Amino acid sequence: MLAIACVRVEEPPCPSVELPESQGGNDRYCQCDPAAITGRVFRFTRLEIDEPDASASILNTMWQGDIENNILNVLVRVDKAIPGSTTAFDSLTLTAGPGWRDPKQPWELHAASGDPPASVVKTYCLLKGLSIPLTLLPYHGEQCVFKNAEDASLYFHSGPRDWPMTCAPDNNPPNNIPVSNLKLRLSFNRDCTEVRDSFLEGCITQEAADHICMCTKAPGTCPRQSKPGYAFDQKDLVAYCHDACGQDFISFGGLVRSFGLPPSCLTPDGKPGYAVQGFFDAVAITDQFNPVSSDDCTEAAP
Repeated sequence: MLAIACVRVEEPPCPSVELPESQGGNDRYCQCDPAAITGRVFRFTRLEIDEPDASASILNTMWQGDIENNILNVLVRVDKAIPGSTTAFDSLTLTAGPGWRDPKQPWELHAASGDPPASVVKTYCLLKGLSIPLTLLPYHGEQCVFKNAEDASLYFHSGPRDWPMTCAPDNNPPNNIPVSNLKLRLSFNRDCTEVRDSFLEGCITQEAADHICMCTKAPGTCPRQSKPGYAFDQKDLVAYCHDACGQDFISFGGLVRSFGLPPSCLTPDGKPGYAVQGFFDAVAITDQFNPVSSDDCTEAAP
């Protein structure tokens, strides 16, 4: 017998579940075998946060536009699938992280009338050095819903490495939105070609949030004008972003504070931060995926 526990989600709590040894096959909710899903790559097509709720509408509008224009690319690759007797899989091993695409420019892709910007993309790839491994286990006894076995960290990065849209030179690694305490719940459709109504939650440290400077204009149009010898000033985040990045950048931490939101989570090392949670969808892009991790996804696949 295998006990499965719940992650915190916006739904009534569910109890631990005892999975029987057999339920007569593993196609109750989906039909997807290990060979079919191994190597499959998914790209986020929706990221809709509901926490922090005070700034959700602003962030959702910004992030959804970046996703639709292929400026924010969160990619998930299935590396290994262990078949299960009572669930579709006993475990899934994934690689997840931010990606970019070819063509590298222009920022906003111009597709034919009526076609989505993604129709212009030749290939996507994971950005070098920013992806993480994840192990997923069955969630609440459901055939094709999985949660990560341990909390992890994930980086959100817009743009190629050499021209990031988010300016965060003092974060490590630079120019990223680092999310720690990451919990994921992935829900696949019947043939495992889509991820639907899935859930994530995590924590962005107050320190990292203060260092994140966001472009206030159209993607890629904020000129970088870093002043020599700039210094971080927690009491004047407006001046910090202007000095570190340019006049058209504002601090994410400053934006959150303007809504009067106090820190609402702690990282494993005890740092205060802002809780973030939301829902996402993703679609398979395996035929468009370049397995070579690089800074801008223009390096040719072997």
